Amino acid sequence: MANINENLLVRGARGNVGKQFVYRKHGNNTMIARMPRINENAVSTEQQLAKRELFASAAMYAQGAIQSAELKKEYQKKAPPGKTAYNMALRDFLKAPVVKKINTEKYNGTPGSTIIIHAKDDFRVAEVKVSIYLASTGDLLEEGNATLAPINREQWIYTASQANASMEPLRIVAAATDVPGNKAVLEVTL
Repeated sequence: MANINENLLVRGARGNVGKQFVYRKHGNNTMIARMPRINENAVSTEQQLAKRELFASAAMYAQGAIQSAELKKEYQKKAPPGKTAYNMALRDFLKAPVVKKINTEKYNGTPGSTIIIHAKDDFRVAEVKVSIYLASTGDLLEEGNATLAPINREQWIYTASQANASMEPLRIVAAATDVPGNKAVLEVTL
């Protein structure tokens, strides 16, 4: 694929030439590439069909997201040159958040002790939910939403509300959700 910026004859051109080359425009750049070959008799695999369905869902989300003026403005702000709010919304739907780490150094089983969760997304993490279970029985001790740290925007702070007097081994589960609803989960055992 060749990038054409200074040629006055083809700058801004789109479409194909003689069924051999195709001109594409990405932002302010015009590109020329060989005409793609399509096998009309090819049968789609299950994976291809699943990806098409996922992409169709992403496109529907992106169309809905840019209908909201506020959300469109946020996506456009994150978009690099040559990309649109629609492109960023589509990407956000396709990429789930990541829970990188659960820091339990300040958690001691008393109300008011904190657990810090490091969660990241390409656009924005909307919510982080923390659940604390007894490791031996799986009984839920407490759960709730963490709050976003005021300075480090990748840290979420969960403040414990229940006392854990038994100090049995615990399983702490952090689930991060982004704006389209994708989830990522990380758990640690103390």
